[in-house]
Amino acid sequence: MRRWPWIACGVSLFFCWTSCCAGYDGWQDGGPAYIYVKPTQKSPFHMPYDEGMKCADCHGWDGVDAYTSATMSLKKSAKGRLPQDEIKKAILETLKGSGDYREMYALATSFNDEPLATCAEFILDPETLTLYASSEKQTEKLFHIAANPRVSLVYVRQRSDMMYFTDPTGVQIRGRAVQLKDGDPGFDEAADLCLETAMNHMPEAMKQKMTREAMMANIRKNQLITKVIPERIVITSGDFIRRGLHRKQIWEPRAPR
Repeated sequence: MRRWPWIACGVSLFFCWTSCCAGYDGWQDGGPAYIYVKPTQKSPFHMPYDEGMKCADCHGWDGVDAYTSATMSLKKSAKGRLPQDEIKKAILETLKGSGDYREMYALATSFNDEPLATCAEFILDPETLTLYASSEKQTEKLFHIAANPRVSLVYVRQRSDMMYFTDPTGVQIRGRAVQLKDGDPGFDEAADLCLETAMNHMPEAMKQKMTREAMMANIRKNQLITKVIPERIVITSGDFIRRGLHRKQIWEPRAPR
């Protein structure tokens, strides 16, 4: 008789597992087939690639996740790719803002498989390409990051003529976020950077209402610094297309220069 509770538990677990897997019915290595390109004839808009490469060299699943399967295929061909130092220069030129490397981004986070995209200003360190932002405590994105430090940021340069298809400029950043609070190593330097660049864009009337010291005291008490350490940066540029290069160039901190 004592075996019945265990049998009941096993049956419950079985049905729980089958119901959870039902949403992934038909999912195999690489995901559903309809996601993939079926190469038949090269498009006239195809990016440059090394001589001798076959369609299957890029348009197939090779054991990497969906992100790298789509984007990292660009690394399989040397033709059309820039050296890492030139890609970094292009990133810095795109994200320099008014000269202080402060720009508006869309920050993507996730908590319990629920995604969130937040508009947030970040400041880029031109040496390391690390990004910093100060945020009021107890905001939704900070809870997300505390639970899951994997984040992504996107910057898109706005155009008044809407010619994004032929002349795009955008940057995608994938990395790990670290939350810094008052007293943590690196907090003071990051907070000073965030405040200094913010004051570059503050109206004089706002500066007159609160001294710099009072603003810093508010940051220490009521805000956290989010530090994003980049692991991969992909820049898209119409200038690359005009130069006969891949429209997307990939920078990685540990990639050969």
